[in-house]
Amino acid sequence: MSQKFNKKPNGKITTVIPVPAKNLTNKKSFKAVEYTKPISFISEEEVYRLAEATKAMRKGERNYLLVMVLFQCALRVTEAVKLRVKDKVLMKDKPLLMVQGKGNKPRLVALPSNLSHHLGDYAQRQDLKVDDKYFPISRIRAWQIIKKAASKAQIDRRVYCHLLRHSGAIARLKRTGNPKSLQLHLGHANMKMTMRYLVTMQMVESLEVEGKVEFDG
Repeated sequence: MSQKFNKKPNGKITTVIPVPAKNLTNKKSFKAVEYTKPISFISEEEVYRLAEATKAMRKGERNYLLVMVLFQCALRVTEAVKLRVKDKVLMKDKPLLMVQGKGNKPRLVALPSNLSHHLGDYAQRQDLKVDDKYFPISRIRAWQIIKKAASKAQIDRRVYCHLLRHSGAIARLKRTGNPKSLQLHLGHANMKMTMRYLVTMQMVESLEVEGKVEFDG
């Protein structure tokens, strides 16, 4: 089943997405969803350059872990700076983070194993107690750290905390291909925002494919 993209006078893109229906001949089996321009993000290579740049800064290991949590877990900065040692939990031997999202709504998010081990080692070396925060800083300070690291990494564009969340969301979607699970992971109330990541990813992939086309003459 193909997807159809139309451009409206207001510049928005309408994509028609097939949804389950009992009668496949029914025109209502297609639902139109509007999306605005693609979401800004940076590549994984740029994220890891950014993370490496934090190591030369004061509190380098903490700052490195902040970048990794924002990216690999695709958290909001307000969620990351609230994380306490006791918020890292196990479920069926899989590491998770108990996150306080928008409106203080709790949710569980998947935590990559390597990052879980690094957080555990860091907490032990810093002698953090269960109620201590991994990142006892304000969101403004977090933004300053990311901005300084981006400058050190010579990333020639504006880099901010939420950009790492966007980048992590797209990286996760590339690996899973599952927008619904990503919606739950990110704590989105509905699919509209989550589907913007899919549209962005598809547009990037399309440009990569079409960019290889050459003509004689």
